[in-house]
Parts: sequence; C-alpha cells; structure tokens
Amino acid sequence: MLPIDIKKATENQLTIIWDDGHESIFSMINLRKQCPCATCKNTRDNQSHDPLKVLTSNEIIPDNMQVKEAEIIGRYAVQFTWSDGHHEGIYSFDFLRELCECEACTDTVAK
Repeated sequence: MLPIDIKKATENQLTIIWDDGHESIFSMINLRKQCPCATCKNTRDNQSHDPLKVLTSNEIIPDNMQVKEAEIIGRYAVQFTWSDGHHEGIYSFDFLRELCECEACTDTVAK
C-alpha cells in the first residue's frame, strides 16, 4: 500500500490517504513521539527503564509540534522534517499504517 496524499488536516493533525482508499489520521505530537530513528528509540527505551530520568532540552517534544516537510523515500517510507528541526526518522508505510489513530483502526486494536 502506498500513500496518494499526505496533508495537514488541522493545526494538530496529519492525514494520509492510501491507495486502498483508507484515510489515516495522526496527531502530530504522537507521530513525532513515535519517531523510529535510533536516537529517539534509544531515548524511549531509556525512559522506560528509568522513569525518573531528567530529560534534556533535546528530548522534550513540544505540544505544538508541526510537520514542516514530508519527503517520500523510495516506495517504502516517508521522512518528516519537524518544527523542532528533527528529521532523522524514516517512517515506513507499514509502520505509519500501524500508528493510524482513526476510529476504525483504534477499534480494531482495542478488540
């Protein structure tokens, strides 16, 4: 499955329309917090092992996070440039589909 359109739906939401007709909805803050790059993954893993860890300013993600740019990588992923300057994460299309926050997808996960 491939995205046919990536757009800002609201100030805080991003939507992706897929070639199968599904429309994925993402809150920008959750999408940014799930960044799959090694640095972000390591930070998430360390926080789960040490819940009292003090975060540095580079590890704090502001609530008003915005996508500044989205670039398709090959036929398998998209790379976002975020308003905090971060741009290392490459989000595979499969990963994005798993992160979908639409009602149909969240109902399926809850069951």
